[in-house]
Amino acid sequence: MRLIILLAVIFPLSSLSDAQEWTRFRGPDGSGIGKLTGFKTELSEADYAWSVKLDGIGHSSPVLWGKKIFLTLAAEDGSDRRVQCFDATNGSTLWTWTVPGETLHIHKFNTFASASPTVDADRVYVAWASGTKTEAVALGHDGKLQWRREWPDFTADHGFGASPILADGVLILHTDSVAKKMSQVFGLDPATGKTLWELDRVDKESPAAHITAYSTPVTMQMEGKPVVVLSQTNDGWKGLDPKTGKVLWAFNGEYKFRSVGSMASGGGLLFACYGSGSQGKEATALRPKANSAPEILYSLGKADGLSYVPTPLYYEGKLYMMIDSGIFTCLDATTGKEIYRERVGGNFFASLILADGKIFSMSREGELVVLKPGDKFELLGRNKLGDGDSATPAVANNSLYVRTDTNLICIPGS
Repeated sequence: MRLIILLAVIFPLSSLSDAQEWTRFRGPDGSGIGKLTGFKTELSEADYAWSVKLDGIGHSSPVLWGKKIFLTLAAEDGSDRRVQCFDATNGSTLWTWTVPGETLHIHKFNTFASASPTVDADRVYVAWASGTKTEAVALGHDGKLQWRREWPDFTADHGFGASPILADGVLILHTDSVAKKMSQVFGLDPATGKTLWELDRVDKESPAAHITAYSTPVTMQMEGKPVVVLSQTNDGWKGLDPKTGKVLWAFNGEYKFRSVGSMASGGGLLFACYGSGSQGKEATALRPKANSAPEILYSLGKADGLSYVPTPLYYEGKLYMMIDSGIFTCLDATTGKEIYRERVGGNFFASLILADGKIFSMSREGELVVLKPGDKFELLGRNKLGDGDSATPAVANNSLYVRTDTNLICIPGS
């Protein structure tokens, strides 16, 4: 009897934990690695569990808690911002929260809903720009407003992009202001939105002070404690204590180009690219050390096949990158030595993720490209899912959730 009770307690908890694995952009810690089995490499619409039409635009990724999907959208003319909650089992809309929005200058490839939400057991958190201000909002899982904050005159030159994250019970928000020549990181109380700490990251006299960043922070473990890592042109890298905002380590790479894609992390290593146009033009791999300068493993340049918008992926000692123009690169993560570089074709903004022993990459043409990790280039499949896509997929409930330009699609494994 005691064994039966114990099993009844353990298995629901394990199942719930599996369902909750994609709670932010690129999943746990921003690593881009999820749990999935039995995923087909060649797909048709018959393989979808469901597909629903989206009423609004955006490039943000879906996030999941249990059987709920949370997604940000916006009116195409920028007149509103929305958070929509879907039932992960059938795609039905559970609720939609809408707030009026103001337009602002954005890059032609950006939208008014490009930052992904983050979610915990109590709330879903979103951030976006509206007019000249940055806003952060927390909603309950029932769609009711918990709190709302704004920072006036805090918008970047190409719109908004960095997604908020949760780390050690603190909501982390990274944003820039062109008008103020400021780049700030805020640590907020998730329950109230109250500022716990803030960090100013820009030397206003620096030539790079006007170069805004759009990269989402990642978290990593150092000596058993979580560390939030940010990377941008203005002052390079910083590893922060999420509870206090204290800078634990820093590296100034003296970068010249913009930080858009997030960092690849794994095996105690961090890797980030900086670039412009449609290609990465400089990159650095670091191995952070607690309370001291990180070890610089290597630096790379444009000739090394770097990505710009799509975030690279670390997996089993290798770094994988999809260049925006459709070239796939594999490097030895420790040395930076190229293992192979092959043209896939297409154009890419979505970041790489890995699940079921497969690498997934969504093209701007709406094609899901499936690749095999390892020492040899192997294209496993290409699947047309829509007319366009700039959003990174999510993995949970043994399913892949894909946001195209028009639809939200659930493709289950087996």
